[in-house]
Amino acid sequence: MTQAFKFQRTFSVNTYDCDFEGRWKPTAFFQVMSESAANHADLLGVGYKAMLEVGYFWVLSRFKVRFLKYPQMGDLVHLKTWPKTIQQKLFYVRDYELFDQSEEPVALATSAWLVLDANARRLVPPASLPGLTLPANPETFALDEPLGKLKIDDGGEVKVGQKASYSAIDLVGHVNNTRYIDLICDSVDFAHYQTQELDSLQINFDKEVRHGEEVEVR
Repeated sequence: MTQAFKFQRTFSVNTYDCDFEGRWKPTAFFQVMSESAANHADLLGVGYKAMLEVGYFWVLSRFKVRFLKYPQMGDLVHLKTWPKTIQQKLFYVRDYELFDQSEEPVALATSAWLVLDANARRLVPPASLPGLTLPANPETFALDEPLGKLKIDDGGEVKVGQKASYSAIDLVGHVNNTRYIDLICDSVDFAHYQTQELDSLQINFDKEVRHGEEVEVR
């Protein structure tokens, strides 16, 4: 359902999205947020099919989430999401709020999206897309934190590696953004999850990984 400029939806925490402690996995947070963004884009007339008809598609560029509590198996989670603004004349920014059935906040997130040319697979800036307009709500935010660049040090120990195969590839032909969250979580020693919970995460997607290519976490 929608209310004003916000898209709202309620999810049930399924057993297959829970970890060994019955907690909702970080990947599940990202999956419902990404799916809700796609659902809202459809309602706004700029969803996957509508964009592809004119030769474009959306890609997630940056995402930051703060996990405030972890819902348990069978819980209901209420999500709200809305487009916020255009930043740096490049990024379409969208925010998210997740609440439990007691209306206690579960997670707060912000994301930055880009438009790519479907054939050239090159970035298309908003100035070149005068027909693509989204509601602007720059003063309404869930997570008022910057989505800046991330510094990556050279080297490091390889903790997890994977070749991009069938199950990892999504509609636009590259590894789905949520699969990277699984890889990141798998790179942390299992023992940590027995006593600790992930507090926050920012991920920047700088280069797509396509079928047959390899990705690793260091």
